[in-house]
Amino acid sequence: MSVDHFWRRLPGQEVDTCSPTELGELVPDRQDVRYDQLASAGLLLGVRSTARLMELALTENGLHPDPAARLPVYGGERREPDAAQTDPLVLSPAQVAAAFTFLRDSALGELVRQQDTVLARTVARLGYPTPWSETWASLVVADLRELRDFFAHAAAAGDAVVVRDRKA
Repeated sequence: MSVDHFWRRLPGQEVDTCSPTELGELVPDRQDVRYDQLASAGLLLGVRSTARLMELALTENGLHPDPAARLPVYGGERREPDAAQTDPLVLSPAQVAAAFTFLRDSALGELVRQQDTVLARTVARLGYPTPWSETWASLVVADLRELRDFFAHAAAAGDAVVVRDRKA
C-alpha cells in the first residue's frame, strides 16, 4: 500500500477558522473531481510514495540543521484527528515562506545523493516493490523540485498550506 501526500494552498485567514475535518475536505485526493482543476491552477500538489523519502533527504543531513528543513513535508501545526483518523498539518504563511527559502537555497539533487544509503534502507524497510535506484532518486528530486515551485507560488501569494496523507 502506498501513501499519497498532498499540499493545498489556501489564503492564511481561511485556515484559521476551519476544523480538522473541514481542512481535510479542502485537500482532495486523486479520485476527487476537484483534484485536476486545483492541481492545474497550482493550488494543489500531490506525490505518490515519495513523501517519506523527501522528508529524509531534507532532514537527515548534517549540512542543514536549519529547522526550516522540517517544514516542507511534515511540518506545521498538527490539527487534532478527525473521524477518518487523519490529522492535517497547517503551515502558516510565515512557515510557508521559511520552507520556500530553505528549498530554494538547497541543492536538492545533492541532498538526495548524500542520503543514498538512508533512502535505500528506508525503501527496503517500508516494503516498496522496487529497491532504491537511480530511478527512485530521480523521482524524489523531481518531486522536491515540484514542491519547491509550489511553495514559491504559495509564499509569493502569502498563502498558508494544508498538508495531508491518504492511503492509496
